Amino acid sequence: MIPQHHWVGKLLGFDFTVEYKPGAQNMVADALSRRDTEDGAVLAVSAPRFDYIDRLRQAQATDPALVALRDELTAGSRGAPWALIDDLVTYDGRLYVPPASPLLAELLSAVHEDGHEGVQHTLHRLRRDFHFPDMRRIVQDFMRACATCQRYKSEHLHPAGLLLPLPVPTTIWADIGLDFVEALPRVRGKSVILTVVDRFSKYCHFIPLAHPYSAESVAQAFFTDIVRLHGMPQSIVSDHDPVFTSVF
Repeated sequence: MIPQHHWVGKLLGFDFTVEYKPGAQNMVADALSRRDTEDGAVLAVSAPRFDYIDRLRQAQATDPALVALRDELTAGSRGAPWALIDDLVTYDGRLYVPPASPLLAELLSAVHEDGHEGVQHTLHRLRRDFHFPDMRRIVQDFMRACATCQRYKSEHLHPAGLLLPLPVPTTIWADIGLDFVEALPRVRGKSVILTVVDRFSKYCHFIPLAHPYSAESVAQAFFTDIVRLHGMPQSIVSDHDPVFTSVF
């Protein structure tokens, strides 16, 4: 009778057996399989500190705009959507930052430089927790002064759509991904690498190509180095490279 672990290996396309080794004999066990610390030991975890809210609270005692708003809210002369929440001035449930406050530039820098994602994404992240007058214009002016955004030209890109996760493969070399690595030093006339990755096992093939390459030369290399060894895949994932989307 075939052991169950061997049958699972055959089903997935691998040929392997699983053998148990006691801890005393398993001399190459990784760190995750060992427990070298005593029970209840506390491990130190470091994380960045973000004291922006505390400094915004302190600014309410010195910033004229925040002081005036706070006095009006306390006196009841200014109503919804303005309010005092946890001793902080808010607008529609979001923290209010005066446009002339130096904290505004720091807030824009912290939110924007996290990804340089364009006006829409930056505004979306800001509007979840903060409010200040003329938000769109201020964000646009800030991005025009950002060298990274000017090189990337994110304001000309369409907003990204919803992500569509790929189905999880069930066997090896049935679902693969293709891509090119270019601008490499020329070695024996080859300066491009075609990467072929099995999405199930993450096994890779790196096929050198000469530049310029065509759809026909890529297909020939694919059949020679991939189909010959693993057969024809059921699905191929690639980008919109003209070589992949050509009529050939």
